[in-house]
Amino acid sequence: MVTAASRLKAPARIALVTAFAVGACGTASSPPAGNVNDTGVDTLAGNLHLLAVHVPAPSGDGYPKGADLRVILTIVNLGRAPDALVAASTPDARKAEIRWDRNCDSKPDVVSRLPIAPADDPAPAERGVQPFDPYDVLLVAATREVLAGTEVPLTLRFTTAGTVRTSAYVLPKTAHIEEPVRTCKRSP
Repeated sequence: MVTAASRLKAPARIALVTAFAVGACGTASSPPAGNVNDTGVDTLAGNLHLLAVHVPAPSGDGYPKGADLRVILTIVNLGRAPDALVAASTPDARKAEIRWDRNCDSKPDVVSRLPIAPADDPAPAERGVQPFDPYDVLLVAATREVLAGTEVPLTLRFTTAGTVRTSAYVLPKTAHIEEPVRTCKRSP
């Protein structure tokens, strides 16, 4: 299902992304702010939909203090203009890094600005990432033990949408969630 999304036209891809992320809550409408479901946390921020914000399940009961936590998220820009993620933070880690594998080499680079193209942009590569492009946020050196099934508070700052307070759901090890296949196309 998800791999086909990268081949669909933008409107169909947006519908598919939204259905994927909110399917567990049983609603076809936009997710309410702070909605926690089986795939993570969904939050609305103006024209941005932050979907399935989560940390992959740990191998045990949780992540130990000092561990790095990878926050996986899908950002859908339903506006007409690009936006950009310019900062991330949490009280539960020493620092947060915005990462983007723009070279498609499976080695994400830390970036100071993640441009987010409108989802229906006919030339998205020139204006930023699309929902399933390879990007994430790395929380470096957790300041506490982070148990599976809990949430990590997360603050994201965008150039247009402003400051968004959300959280990342730490999936339990019993979760059987397939991560979306991230498309990889080289940036200009």
